[in-house]
Amino acid sequence: MTTSVHQEVIQITKEDLWQFIQDKGRWAVLIPGYLHHELPSAQQMIWVFQGDFGIIQKAVKLQLDETTSVEGGKLAFNLVGLSDNINGSGYFEMTPANDGSYLLTGSLTMTAGGFLAAMINPVLEGFVPKTVEALVQAMAQEVSKVNN
Repeated sequence: MTTSVHQEVIQITKEDLWQFIQDKGRWAVLIPGYLHHELPSAQQMIWVFQGDFGIIQKAVKLQLDETTSVEGGKLAFNLVGLSDNINGSGYFEMTPANDGSYLLTGSLTMTAGGFLAAMINPVLEGFVPKTVEALVQAMAQEVSKVNN
């Protein structure tokens, strides 16, 4: 199991940041290797992206199921692999900073199962940190553009 957390400080109102976090369609497109997504319901998203796993690049299809939504605070989710035996969880959390800005924290945990787990889990150790860092940075940049 690999877990990574990344944080970015954003000059934004609480309401604008929360609205952005809740709108999965706005940040789904920001993941590195984005291919497409579907929103079957307000609490679910099917996410397809090209994963760069070092020596292998392949399309990964995940189902994101929202598990917790705390107004103005935290959006947590589980991930279920639809194309591969890769599952996980994550969250986006916003906390006020001292200067009126907000700290956006993104966390992602992923693990592979099945007969390829011994091969895939070491690759996830590099993939997960790079992906969560790039996604949270892109979210911060995107929401800052909209806010200015």
